Amino acid sequence: MQIAIDCRLWNEGGVGRYLRNLVLELSKIDSQNEYTLFFWKKAPKITAANFRTQITQVKWHSLKEQTIFWRELEKGQFSLVHFPYFSYPILYRRPFVLTIHDLTIKHFFTGRASTRPWLMYALKRQAYLKILAEGIKNSRRVLVPSQFVKQDLLDNYRVDAAKIQVTYEGLGSEFLNTLPTKPKDSPRDFLLYVGNAYPHKNVEFLLSVLSRSLEEKLVVYGPDDFFTARLKRLVENLSLSKRVYFFTHHSEAELIWFYRQARALVFPSLAEGFGLPVVEAARFGCPLLLSDLPVFREIAPSGAIFFDPRNEESLAKKIANLKNHKLKVPADYFAKFSFARMAKETLAVYKNQ
Repeated sequence: MQIAIDCRLWNEGGVGRYLRNLVLELSKIDSQNEYTLFFWKKAPKITAANFRTQITQVKWHSLKEQTIFWRELEKGQFSLVHFPYFSYPILYRRPFVLTIHDLTIKHFFTGRASTRPWLMYALKRQAYLKILAEGIKNSRRVLVPSQFVKQDLLDNYRVDAAKIQVTYEGLGSEFLNTLPTKPKDSPRDFLLYVGNAYPHKNVEFLLSVLSRSLEEKLVVYGPDDFFTARLKRLVENLSLSKRVYFFTHHSEAELIWFYRQARALVFPSLAEGFGLPVVEAARFGCPLLLSDLPVFREIAPSGAIFFDPRNEESLAKKIANLKNHKLKVPADYFAKFSFARMAKETLAVYKNQ
């Protein structure tokens, strides 16, 4: 088969980690099929002989994605294309599979989730929802990272359950053989948040809890972008500048150090499709304070602590009772939540199209 994978989000957060590990694991187990990886502007070095890279100047979420990128894919005459994100050229009709990580864009309507003016965001959101629906309808298979997302799709779209394949994500290879490195100016005795600061991530709720009820320190580890800048302004307004520390993505070694040293990973999100930091933190025995969401109940190891992400008192009490809490991780946990396993299951989907 001639398989193409849209890797334009390679350097982004959650989807990027998914892509990097998918390609790495596929290169280990598949020497028969030929792969073309589409990268935005610059490609990393891929050493596997049956993997070639191709540069596109077309960014995701753009009009050119629907025209120029579509023509680039059509020209390739691929047996199968894997779009690892809901955004894809809507006119593409050759065989493809689609990964849908969550339905956040459908469930959360807020201009605060975009850097665009509200009206432009509203119009673009309608376009995104149309693309999402068409992708679900026209794809050969839909890959999702959890049973929760599968059920969410079934509840919101007319789609055959047999078309949806759950492929759990997991612990990336970068966390298996990397030694921790202490970041400069890192605090002691801190809570940890890992991820971006999009509104549905609910980090403002966490800051409000810290400002009113506790004297805890917090490390926010995430991208240096518009949403983080807005969060920094809120930290200043809440007089939390001496207790909240921002670290942008530097290296996996530093993130591992944070996981090892944190009193707990706090994940206050209102919606998730999976939650990679849960698995990553579990790898290093970091206690877990998680929103009481169905998906977190599905993927978290025993010993995780759950709180109501809309009730500040709920979280404040759980933080206050954290002392000496230990996380219990079953021996088979990382066999279930593994990118190696995910790649094998994804390859099986490719072969059956």
